[in-house]
Amino acid sequence: MDKAEKLMAHFQGINYIFDPSMPDGQKGLYIDNHVYLNPRQTTEELTDTVAEEIAHYLTSSGDITQQDTNEKRKQEQKARDVGATLIVTPQDIIDCYKERFSTVWECADYLGIKKESLEHAVKVYARTYEEGLSYKNYRILFRADGTIGVFEFFDE
Repeated sequence: MDKAEKLMAHFQGINYIFDPSMPDGQKGLYIDNHVYLNPRQTTEELTDTVAEEIAHYLTSSGDITQQDTNEKRKQEQKARDVGATLIVTPQDIIDCYKERFSTVWECADYLGIKKESLEHAVKVYARTYEEGLSYKNYRILFRADGTIGVFEFFDE
């Protein structure tokens, strides 16, 4: 099961519809617990789209298809940021650390996502957790240059 399928399975209250009539420029659309997905996407693009549309389900209200007000643009950015954290979890970062990956490309390939998706997620985490994030027995630091530090703590 790929990452998009796992996300859809986790959010079963949403009806996912692959709609071949969607225009090429539109990858997805959320309307009233229905996510319409353009089937002409790569697996990595579909993961991004599913995550962002789930984030709209979690965070947005009203019709924001026209980005003509600051409030609508803020809702869109929030959905993109929440979607990024759905795609890349702290556990994903730890898994990449355990695999001893040292580049963004290696991590993105391992996670089955686009390099840009990983970079966006790191930026979101850096803004949210300026002092770092404690997760399980790890401390994750998000640096201004886009790099990540992972430190493991052992019980004595």
